[in-house]
Amino acid sequence: MTEGASMTKQDQFPFIVQTAILANGINLTSRAKFNEKYRHEVSATGVLATLDDAIYASERIPEDLTAYEAAHEFCNFSFANLREESKDVPYWFARYYNRTP
Repeated sequence: MTEGASMTKQDQFPFIVQTAILANGINLTSRAKFNEKYRHEVSATGVLATLDDAIYASERIPEDLTAYEAAHEFCNFSFANLREESKDVPYWFARYYNRTP
């Protein structure tokens, strides 16, 4: 990046998500009751899968969302311990979006 250049939402988004993955992983692995339940999510394979989804999502952030707002939606859906039971994938980063009439 050249001097004076600013980061785009697409650049900012993965940094925010990556930081949230690290913080969430520390939180989950520091509590014995969560160790086994969320092991798949904090494993290298789980993190890589989430980051793959984050890269995909970073290319589709709606104009009306900031990088933080998009990352917040992404993490609240993608992190199993934060996802609400009835929560559907936000339309803007769904790989396959099947709308029912």
